[in-house]
This record gives sequence, C-alpha cells and structure tokens, in this order.
Amino acid sequence: MACPVLLVDDDTDSVEAFVLFLHFHGLDAISAKDGEQALQILRGGLAPCVIVLDLMMPGKDAFAFRSEQLADPSLAATPVIVCSGAFDGRAAAERLGAADFIAKPAEPQALLRLIKLHCAAPAAST
Repeated sequence: MACPVLLVDDDTDSVEAFVLFLHFHGLDAISAKDGEQALQILRGGLAPCVIVLDLMMPGKDAFAFRSEQLADPSLAATPVIVCSGAFDGRAAAERLGAADFIAKPAEPQALLRLIKLHCAAPAAST
C-alpha cells in the first residue's frame, strides 16, 4: 500500500500509538491535531488513501473539516472513517457522508481492517 493514512485527532497519545501500530503493519501514517492542520497537510500535497477523523476537536472539528474537504474537488474523493467516542458517533458519521465509522476506544485490528478495506476500494468518481 503506497499511499499514507491521515489520522486527525487531538488525542496525541492515541494518535501516536496508532501511528506506530500502522507503521508496524507496513502502512505510512501522518497525523494532524485538528481539521485545520489536516486541511493544511492535504493542501500541501499529501494524498492519503483514507482519513481517520475524530468528531470533536478544538479548533476546526470534523464537521467544519468535512465541509471544506467536500467543497474542494481535489480532496473530496478521499474516504473518511469517523473514529469517535461521541454518543451519536454513527449518526454523525452518516451526516458527514463518511465511508465508515468505528467507536472509540477503537480496537487496533478492527481499525486496521477498515483502513485496508477503504484503501483497497476504488476511489469514488466525481
């Protein structure tokens, strides 16, 4: 798998653990602490195969991030997996048009399966 995974979450300990876990499994992973930093990384040229997105973050949250992502044709087709502990996380993921949802605390193997599933899927046509 050549393209990286972008993890967007303000929980730095969890993100660091998942980055190490993904690296161990042969995947490149980049992290962003909020939606604004994620957009900067994407607009800087990163082309991830999937974005793992927390819902609630200080600064630009998942809703603001996703709104800008979908409005930008060069970013809109990248699938998003919402990973959240919010009580209505699955419903929020549906409202965001996310490709998938996983509840926090996410079991690493389950998240890895979702990442591989969506990285292997052909990109949506725009």
